[in-house]
Amino acid sequence: MFHDVKEIHGSGQQQVRNLFSNIAVYNLNLWVHTLIELWAWPKKHKELCDRSASPWDDEDRRPSHANRRNAIRRASFRGEFSALQLAHPVTRKIRALFERVLALAA
Repeated sequence: MFHDVKEIHGSGQQQVRNLFSNIAVYNLNLWVHTLIELWAWPKKHKELCDRSASPWDDEDRRPSHANRRNAIRRASFRGEFSALQLAHPVTRKIRALFERVLALAA
């Protein structure tokens, strides 16, 4: 877990001015890590891991924290796009473009 907080969330790399700010930023990183883990807890393996871009990777490998973080990112982007679709109809071409951009972003 320390590796995930340190490497993925960048804990310790923030440049703040005093001790209390450092404590607050570290606490915030731990909360973000915890909330992502809680969000991903009931999700199935297929929802969390998208290994289509890396066919050499083992399909049965457990999802890492980065996989969980990318899954929540994809879910939030899809939610925003779905809300946009309700306001304005979106063509199939735009939807396909969104899926390609989403694959690059998350």
